[in-house]
Amino acid sequence: MEKEIIKGSVGVTKDTLNFLKTLVYDKNNISEDRPFESITEAFRFSFSLGYSLDIRQKEKAVAGNIAPRQFNVDDYETILRQICIQDGISLGALCSEYGEAGADLIIKKIKSGGTVLDFFN
Repeated sequence: MEKEIIKGSVGVTKDTLNFLKTLVYDKNNISEDRPFESITEAFRFSFSLGYSLDIRQKEKAVAGNIAPRQFNVDDYETILRQICIQDGISLGALCSEYGEAGADLIIKKIKSGGTVLDFFN
């Protein structure tokens, strides 16, 4: 019998949430590095970055959830199931850890003078 995993919800710290907001397109600031259409898209990129580099960052204090209809943890169960079971963590918490780590990498890139698009080079 297959072991059940807890779904959980995806959340980020206040600092990360505020940072993700700065990555969302703003028609009044078209010259800024804001390549995403929504906070969820920015989080999805952060999550993908953290996952692809296999880095996680434990949440300090969750400030807000990422819209569950737009970032459905069930979509990632296949690739994350074993880690959830091994580490005894919910799917949402694991996605959050990858997302926090990815956001931290983006912050460091921007602080060093880079852009989000540099990750695609």
